[in-house]
Amino acid sequence: MTTISGTTMDTMHVQIRQQLEAELHRLVQGTGDPAGDPRVLPAGRLEAAAIRSALKRLDNGTYEECSKCGKPIDARRLVALPTTTTCLRCSI
Repeated sequence: MTTISGTTMDTMHVQIRQQLEAELHRLVQGTGDPAGDPRVLPAGRLEAAAIRSALKRLDNGTYEECSKCGKPIDARRLVALPTTTTCLRCSI
């Protein structure tokens, strides 16, 4: 199992999920669902969509997989950018 600073990927996934869920809660708090709420700025809607996508990838086991090349996304990149869908090479 891959580790980053002694933390297993499973533990990292739990921590990232908690972070993403807290951020999504912050976005929707008081406004309902940002996907359809006109009071939420477009950037907030995009951020909420990216968070939902990351949570879905965590659920279906593709969170660590680059959406372009299919290779693993480095754990450090996932920690720094939890909603990223691509490895560093494909992001350039």
